[in-house]
Amino acid sequence: MKLNRVAKMLLVSVISICCLAGCSGEKKEADFSGINSVCELATLKCYYHNVAKAETEASGLLKKLGTGYKKIWTEYSGIVELGIDVNKVSISKPDDKGVVKVTIPDAEILNVDLDEDSMSEPLTDTGFMTKITKEEETAALAEAQNDMEETAQENTALLAQAKERAKNLIEGYVKNIGEQIGEAYTVEWADAEE
Repeated sequence: MKLNRVAKMLLVSVISICCLAGCSGEKKEADFSGINSVCELATLKCYYHNVAKAETEASGLLKKLGTGYKKIWTEYSGIVELGIDVNKVSISKPDDKGVVKVTIPDAEILNVDLDEDSMSEPLTDTGFMTKITKEEETAALAEAQNDMEETAQENTALLAQAKERAKNLIEGYVKNIGEQIGEAYTVEWADAEE
């Protein structure tokens, strides 16, 4: 009876060892394929409020008659999206020390959107028998959109903030991927070449 019990214990042990031997820790590989979504989340939206102006001065005989001059002012709001170009981001496989090299470009303007619903009725000042055409209104708004883009492009602090935000999100993403497969990753940054 004792021999039977020992044989059963031995059999259970052998079966357990065989079953658990198949559970050897296969090393999982890091998959950073979701980086595009992370970069899209890192987009920084900046809201602008401004006045679009256009002015045409009268000249020659029209000036003396008080006709020909035109002024237009339109108040508007817009959104400028700043972020990094996803296509220029690259992530290396982790090395044997768990270091992941991420190459990232500088932040740039991704989109400029003039909010047409926010535009006020244009205020105009014209000379006698002078009207402002729709083309002139459209040109004033196009210039306003260009001004909004130039203002955002010149704001290096906002561009730096957008890049830093992208770095923070990418670093968190890389570390979370590592934790999911039982690894501790650190990120090494490199600037993408233009």
